[in-house]
Amino acid sequence: MKEMEGRGWAVGGGAWEWRRRLLAWEEESVMECVALLSDIVLQDSILDMWSWVLDPLNGYSVRGTYQYLMTSVDHADRVVVDMVWLKQVPLKVSVSVWRLLRNRLPTKDNLLRRRVLHHDDTICVGGCDSQETAVHFLLRCDIFGSLWQLIYQWIGISFIPPESVADHLHHFGQLAVLPRFTYTFLKVIWHATVWVLWKERNNKIFNSKIQDMVLFFLHRQIYVFFLVKG
Repeated sequence: MKEMEGRGWAVGGGAWEWRRRLLAWEEESVMECVALLSDIVLQDSILDMWSWVLDPLNGYSVRGTYQYLMTSVDHADRVVVDMVWLKQVPLKVSVSVWRLLRNRLPTKDNLLRRRVLHHDDTICVGGCDSQETAVHFLLRCDIFGSLWQLIYQWIGISFIPPESVADHLHHFGQLAVLPRFTYTFLKVIWHATVWVLWKERNNKIFNSKIQDMVLFFLHRQIYVFFLVKG
């Protein structure tokens, strides 16, 4: 710690020099560490030592950490987590949904925060003149978000989207107007729709193509997804 302080642990300090370029998630961890150290002042008269705040007497343990994580997450968050990992859904889709709920997908607002994009390049790829965030892209965009309306019509429901992605998954996956035995099917539909939208968003960016959402819904990935997984 003393050596790090001497080299400088503020933003851009010598304590944060690396042998290779950091990945995006590593850069985020470093910035979190910088923030934690910003208010710490070392004193020569005080012994520097590690201490586990959750258990100062016995120190760190995996069991203690697990218990803390399980008790610190509220019931609503645990329900959403249980809705992410489904055996009927390919692992790569569940991983993408997990990253989405943690706001870790490379949407333009996240790329801006990581200094990958400039402020002038954060407009939604759907061409709706709004900043691209996970919530806007999936639920609010006039182009991509319109796929949900087709989903609602297909299921035969009237659904007002909540303000967050996690709430959307929670409410859509447990629609009170439908029998409980349909809940797993609804969750699979939600995962498939998110996966299709994300792929189409990337197709627009990297191939400059975008499908008509009606034809897209009727003839392509969602149909194939259910056909293969059914």
